[in-house]
Amino acid sequence: MSFFRMVTGCFIICILASVNLNAESNRWRSCFRTNCLSFVLPSQWYLTERRSNGLTTKFDHFKTSPLKEESGREIIPALVVLFKESENKLPLHPILFHAESRRFSLITNIRKSFSLQKIPNIDNGYKFLGMSGTFKDKEDTIVQHYITATEEEFGFTILITCYESVYPQIEKDINLFLESLTWGNRPMPWKVQDLEVQVSKAKELETSALNRLKTKKSEEITIALEELSDSCELGSVTSCEMFTVLMNLGR
Repeated sequence: MSFFRMVTGCFIICILASVNLNAESNRWRSCFRTNCLSFVLPSQWYLTERRSNGLTTKFDHFKTSPLKEESGREIIPALVVLFKESENKLPLHPILFHAESRRFSLITNIRKSFSLQKIPNIDNGYKFLGMSGTFKDKEDTIVQHYITATEEEFGFTILITCYESVYPQIEKDINLFLESLTWGNRPMPWKVQDLEVQVSKAKELETSALNRLKTKKSEEITIALEELSDSCELGSVTSCEMFTVLMNLGR
């Protein structure tokens, strides 16, 4: 972490103004290859980790500050977004993908099934298939939301997990997330085919981001964050870590 402190220490004020961490809620946009997910989360939720292998998978992990039960025990809810390309590079069937991806979910008692984002001109067609339910962890009951979507050869899985004892404290947060969740095509998708070229592009974006940060200008810092996110998506572990650290300055 000392590397990041050294690089970012003198930019804290400008970056805080740029990412608007004091807002009541933040709109997040997470992309993988040709697709992007967009959603809103209250500001108490923050990105704790972003990772990508640059080829077939990427995930974002969000969590909240600790929530207290009546007993005083602290609980930290989590939200994970996983992007995955089909192994055979063929289009994924939304219902089959939803069923096959259940291995990521621990739900044993389904309470509700739902669908989100109506697809125009398609009867009963929705982009997201979801369910919510519970499972047991020793004496505790855990509430979980499990949501999937597909687009051609790409699949997206979302898991929101929280102890039932503190679930009422974040129920509005989850409803806001679900109501705001949308999928869309990426305006300018990556078309890098050669791995060596991809690694070079990731490094180029990372270097450009560092140079922009040095300007201490709000608009340049905003672009730098986008470049770090893109570099991360292309497989740069350093850019993933820097992006996460910068997004959490001031917490």
